[in-house]
Amino acid sequence: MSALPTATPLVSVIVPVYNVEPYLLTCLRSVSAQTYDNIEIIIVDDGSTDGSSATCDAFVAFDDRASVFHKANGGLSDARNFGLRVARGEWVAFVDSDDYVSPVFVEALLSAALACGCAMAAIPMGKLFADGASCEVVSELGSVPEPTLLESHRVQKLMLYQVLDTGAPWRLYRRETLGVDPFPVGLYYEDLASVYKFIERVTSLAILDCPGLYAYRRRSEGIVRQPYRPIKADSAITVSRQLYADICFRYPDLATAAASRCFSVLRMVLAQIPRAEAADLDRVWVELAGYRRTVLFDPCARKRERLAAAVACSGRSSFLAFCAVCRKMGLLR
Repeated sequence: MSALPTATPLVSVIVPVYNVEPYLLTCLRSVSAQTYDNIEIIIVDDGSTDGSSATCDAFVAFDDRASVFHKANGGLSDARNFGLRVARGEWVAFVDSDDYVSPVFVEALLSAALACGCAMAAIPMGKLFADGASCEVVSELGSVPEPTLLESHRVQKLMLYQVLDTGAPWRLYRRETLGVDPFPVGLYYEDLASVYKFIERVTSLAILDCPGLYAYRRRSEGIVRQPYRPIKADSAITVSRQLYADICFRYPDLATAAASRCFSVLRMVLAQIPRAEAADLDRVWVELAGYRRTVLFDPCARKRERLAAAVACSGRSSFLAFCAVCRKMGLLR
């Protein structure tokens, strides 16, 4: 990949923190080690109770580009929004505090965005690794491929069909593309609820096919693997309804793709709902059933979604049995 142009704008790297003490120093050190030096590191301690707060304070003494803000717990969206409100950078990146990044993460994304004249640069998704394992990241800019320029409409379609992931962290944004308090407080699946709105505000994106820029840790405490809570049903219904309405309004030709993505998140949540939570089962099933035939006959939908849609078309009992099998096999995504 070609080197960064001469412009060196300030990049704000926002790191929300909540009870991640075993992983936090690795994350913060990886941000501090960026080859692109003109960054500010904004650490938002979202009411941690496990010693993460002390690690944040110690790190700020180590790197004078870092600032820490301690606040009452409000969730990931609230912490990200807080970080944005205090950010001074022309460009913004998010790094989750249980993950870590390549030393060329910022430089590669900023180089791609500036070279392509884009307000956003992204990788397809982070490089997934299991908790307890290690993950090798890209160590130098020369190992990063040249960016591909994609129109925002194309990116939306690829995201809806999950060819590109919706993760907010593996992107670099011009500040104005994010707006004010863009992440929905009080809901899960905040990336799915937000990133498509950011992409609506740009004409094209610089895509770097290099997952090794971002090490994405899969933890048992992650949202998908946490025990079921009613907020999961509430969030899946709220987020999927809004996404479908917005996509159909802005991109009518992507309505079928939107149905596929909504079906996917509802299917994932339905698979986790215990039979005892009858009301939540009813609510999520009604939403999912509205998309099943569209997904079944969509040749572009992922095979797993079309299979699930086919089972759903045979009725709720069959689908719940299918979900039980998927849950036992760990096939929730």
